[in-house]
Amino acid sequence: MSGPILITGGAGSVGRMLVERLVANGREVRIFDLPFMDFSGLENRSDIGIVKGDITDSAQVEDAMEGVSVVLHLAALLPPNSEKDRDKTFAVNVGGTESIINAMEKVAKDAVIVFTSSISTYGNTETEDPPVTTDHLQRAIDIYADSKIAAEKLVRESKVSWIAMRIAGIAVPAFMEPPNPWPFVAEQRVEMVHRDDVVDALVSSVDAPEATNKIFNIAGGSSWQLKGEDYVRDFYGFMGAPVEDVDYRESPGWVDWYDTEESQRILNYQNRSYQYYSDEMRAIVEELMAE
Repeated sequence: MSGPILITGGAGSVGRMLVERLVANGREVRIFDLPFMDFSGLENRSDIGIVKGDITDSAQVEDAMEGVSVVLHLAALLPPNSEKDRDKTFAVNVGGTESIINAMEKVAKDAVIVFTSSISTYGNTETEDPPVTTDHLQRAIDIYADSKIAAEKLVRESKVSWIAMRIAGIAVPAFMEPPNPWPFVAEQRVEMVHRDDVVDALVSSVDAPEATNKIFNIAGGSSWQLKGEDYVRDFYGFMGAPVEDVDYRESPGWVDWYDTEESQRILNYQNRSYQYYSDEMRAIVEELMAE
């Protein structure tokens, strides 16, 4: 496919990484994101096109879609903001996805949409034997997951070619405040995925015909398959903070261990172990402490 790659939500942190990786690979990229986003470093570049707009606006989406070969659909309302207003979340996450599909069917019939879904759509699987496979029933326990189930259904039932990625919780190598509460109970199985591995999976999907019309779990792999308390203990250890006052969810969240055999075989993205992430986090904190 020779047309540009459209990235919805391309001005966000993962979107920016995707843009730079694809440009470095010699691909033409077009970003579609909200006008108030920070586009610094992305504008006035010959290899990047920018369309500022809202994915819920069909006309703006159609303008952005003209001639594209692949759509990497990242734009969405995420937790905790997704839990504040169900109607708004569905307007963006479901209505926006519908606008993209409709535009593709009109002006980019041969394009492929890579839809960033979520492992949250499996709901609470704590009482079941791991790993969770992609044929597992989807059953939302929050607004975000419910919106992702509905949007993914639209994608899979559309007339366009698609790839659905159910992405695990993303571990970002950066100094940050801990979530309050943590989105799991202490003894719950948890498998996260490094942010850069998610980028690798998305980049690989652009040129992976074998991935078309398939659903993938995108998670870190065996080294990331821990318990909730392991992640929490290590996080506070990285930060040099006491772990005694940790708040967990009162009931199990939508996390588990996942079957990623097929996604890894086709997309080859599990390139950073949990130890690699741990070393990154320690180095970041040590650098901050030395300043």
